[in-house]
Formats: sequence, C-alpha cells, structure tokens
Amino acid sequence: MKNILVPFDGSGYSQKAFDTALEIAEKFESKLTVMTVLQSKLSDSAGISLERLQEIQDEEENTATIMLKKLEEQANAKNVPFSIAIIHNPSSSDGIVSFAGKNNIDFIVMGSHGRTGFRKIVLGSVANGVLGHAKCPVLITKGTE
Repeated sequence: MKNILVPFDGSGYSQKAFDTALEIAEKFESKLTVMTVLQSKLSDSAGISLERLQEIQDEEENTATIMLKKLEEQANAKNVPFSIAIIHNPSSSDGIVSFAGKNNIDFIVMGSHGRTGFRKIVLGSVANGVLGHAKCPVLITKGTE
C-alpha cells in the first residue's frame, strides 16, 4: 500500500475515514491523497450566465481547498506524504474510481455516509459504487468517531 486515497467531504464520516487512513499510511509509510469531487452545475444552470457558473465553481474549489488543507497539518505531524485533489464529475463514485485508476491508487479508505449538496461525496450509494467498480481494495469505515 504505497498510495492511499481518502474521498473527503468534511463530515464526521469522512473525518473518521481520514483518521483511519492516516494511521495506515503512517504504519506502512504510504502516501496519502485526500480528494473531493465537485459535481457539475451545468444541469442546474438555467438562467445563470457562464461567468456566474465559473464564479460558483471557483468558490466551491476554494472552499474545498481550505477544507482539505486543514488535514495536511495532521499528516505532516506524522510525517506522512500528503497531497490533495479536487476533481469535477457529475458522479462522485465515478470520479473517485476514475481518479484512483489514473493515479496508481492501491487502497481507498472512505466513510459510509456523508452530506448532500456541495459536500455530497461519501454517501452510501457512493461507497457502494466505489466498492463495486474500484480496481483496488476499498475499506469502508462506519460511524463518525
């Protein structure tokens, strides 16, 4: 396990997955990548200018970056190599699986439930989608503590 991926949405479920992945990464001297999937707003864009859609996307990316950067301190404290990724995909599970395949991820740790809207990334259906389609092992954590 050299490259561990944690889909993260800021919920307690994803925080537990991150904590678990950080322990594993420290033990196996793995690189930890924490990612979020931002879902496309194009289907909800009726009456919104392209400029405003770009502003919304930029705001979401900034918010996600701030959220993920907070985890970097925890990884640095344990000397775990760390990176963040923000991707756009209308399907969270497809985005996670695609990212894992393209980035030599060999282990995914994710929570079983998450939030909706902007932070919709680690829902039960997303976990099931990743579990069913990922080419690497997937660990699903339960609970928020």
